[in-house]
Amino acid sequence: MPDHTPTVACHVLDTGYCLAHENMVLRGGKRTSIQCHSIVALLHHPQQGWLLWDTGYAPRMWDVTARWPFSLYRRATPLHIQPELAVIAQLDRFGLAPADVRTIIVSHFHADHIAGLRDFPRSTFVTTEAAYADVRQRQGFAALRRAFIPALLPDDFADRAQLLPRFSGPALPGLGATHDLFGDGSLLLVELPGHACGQIGLLAQTDSGPVLFAADSCWHSRSIRERRPPHPLTYLFVDDSRAVRTTIEALHQFAAARPDVRIVPSHCPEAFAREVGS
Repeated sequence: MPDHTPTVACHVLDTGYCLAHENMVLRGGKRTSIQCHSIVALLHHPQQGWLLWDTGYAPRMWDVTARWPFSLYRRATPLHIQPELAVIAQLDRFGLAPADVRTIIVSHFHADHIAGLRDFPRSTFVTTEAAYADVRQRQGFAALRRAFIPALLPDDFADRAQLLPRFSGPALPGLGATHDLFGDGSLLLVELPGHACGQIGLLAQTDSGPVLFAADSCWHSRSIRERRPPHPLTYLFVDDSRAVRTTIEALHQFAAARPDVRIVPSHCPEAFAREVGS
């Protein structure tokens, strides 16, 4: 770790939402419908330039879910997507073009995290070997079973991807080994198994304090505080249900050890209200 860890500018963006029942995303929750926004982070590193944490929803979701079997995706998670919320449409207010985004970190390959990838034809994609290996050959129902829609991946994804092996860097409390993306401590990747094969989180040293972008390790911050997993029915669509519960416990331990870190699950209504606002 260098003597001085640089901070990154961080802008958390809303890309749209789907509807879900609280008692599905949080065991024992209310039987009411909630908005699960898909948020992404636009980050600026002082030496490495602009990068994205996921790309969230994009209007092409309507096209790729128009036909069977992927039409089942929009039935299971009713979509509320507006073209102006696509990341590419939001770049202009930061004075950016798609070519300015050098790096995109892909937390995992579920459709609501990768729908905007094709909008960035020059970016390098960073993800894990395990995550890509799990989806690269999947088509049809085998892909849908992983909430993956192959048409969302750029045709040259493999050529532009930096695929990471298992992490071996210094451990975070409760969460284990990390990968230092730029070697300066500013952006640490951490494995968050369970929800999707090879899923990762990002601990970013931002100019407003440290933030752990926790992807879909849980869908609600209360899961971490109260050690409450989602409803067992959701385990039909995850990679490893036991690891889902283990990762939530690990996040609980991390939160106790690092109360200075804001934890941001990608779809949490609390995190959305705090980081983006209504």
